[in-house]
Amino acid sequence: MRGTLHQDGSRVETQVTESLLREFLALLEAAQEELNQRWNGQEKPGCHADLA
Repeated sequence: MRGTLHQDGSRVETQVTESLLREFLALLEAAQEELNQRWNGQEKPGCHADLA
């Protein structure tokens, strides 16, 4: 993907934006998987979450 985005008078190269977006989405997916594991772990009998 090549080109530029224009907003508020600033230009951003989409090549740079694309790699950052891919990295962000990978981190977001990893966080979601960890949250799913924690959530599923709480559903087991005898498990509870301690609130801070």
